[in-house]
Amino acid sequence: MQANNFAGKTIGLMVASGFDEDQFIAIQRAMLAKTAKLKIISRDAGLTNSWNGTGWGMSYPVDSTLSTTLAIDYDALIIPTGARHVDTLMNEVHAKRVLRAFLREGMPVMMQGEAIRLLDLVEDHAARSIDAKDENAEVAVDKNLVQIPLAVKLESGLEKLNVVMVASADESQAA
Repeated sequence: MQANNFAGKTIGLMVASGFDEDQFIAIQRAMLAKTAKLKIISRDAGLTNSWNGTGWGMSYPVDSTLSTTLAIDYDALIIPTGARHVDTLMNEVHAKRVLRAFLREGMPVMMQGEAIRLLDLVEDHAARSIDAKDENAEVAVDKNLVQIPLAVKLESGLEKLNVVMVASADESQAA
């Protein structure tokens, strides 16, 4: 990444138990290397569990529950891949509320892999979601929304999110 637009920013990682552990750790490492403040937002209170491909993985402390989360408290939202956690979030009214708030306010959002399905919760959002499993798909950017298909490296999506963070900061300064 060229400029570091994550430094000092508060980034929410929205999950439910069953998120992909490897991708979560990769996001965590990348954001911590850029000195971002990461906050885990989950429907689970206390701890939330990852999925390591064959079974339950590590547990992670939750910073904020979905039911109490406000978009205004964050600079960006990242939703990692993981079919199990996406299935849970699809049925979570507060996940819909939080995602809609980020998109409505033009705040940066990055969705990875299966998480792209969550756009189905936001009927009024104009972005067309990409097919997360399409091996020929590329990172898609629509204003403040970055969608990363499964076949694309996380770093490519984070670079796009970095650019979106610049545009978002410019718009908020202009307002």
